[in-house]
Amino acid sequence: MSHYFIENPQLLTHERKLHLKIFNLEFEFLTNNGFFSHTEIDSASQILLEYMPPIQGSLLDLGCGYGVLGIVLAKKNKVTLTISDINSLALEYAIKNAKKNNVEARAIHSNSFSAFSSDDKFNHIVLNPPIHAGKNVMYHMYEESAKHLHIGGALYIVIHKKHGAESTLKKLSEIFTTCQTLYKKKGLFVFKGTVSLV
Repeated sequence: MSHYFIENPQLLTHERKLHLKIFNLEFEFLTNNGFFSHTEIDSASQILLEYMPPIQGSLLDLGCGYGVLGIVLAKKNKVTLTISDINSLALEYAIKNAKKNNVEARAIHSNSFSAFSSDDKFNHIVLNPPIHAGKNVMYHMYEESAKHLHIGGALYIVIHKKHGAESTLKKLSEIFTTCQTLYKKKGLFVFKGTVSLV
């Protein structure tokens, strides 16, 4: 069982600081045991950050963990950031990390989009999907993301081939008007699914 899907304060036994330099910007993140990639910044997340195009408007970091994706993108692009996670402990750390890195963020404690209203729509959604939660959970997140994007908005996903990149691409192609592969190397993929008027 993967700890970062569990609400258990006892898992938080070792707080540490992680540093990331990207886009000529320096970041510091607090993290702790029980969170995904708590000992170092996830390499797949770094690839996603590097290969996303410039964005503007509103951004949702869905399943934000301790907040790396949203915070870095908000700092680089000056977007309006919303962070959300099922794990309230991780979300607390994401809020701390946003403040630590001088980024304003609205936080929503939510299982996928369960705590969002139908009016909550974004120009961009970024997601490093929770592989161990299972394909049904991941696909639900993709489908709901499409419903919470403005026309012209896009979902960005990073995923390994061994974790279902090919089936993810097929699913995204069914859900979104267009689906692009922004990165493909050594079994790692970055996909962009865009909602537009047909």
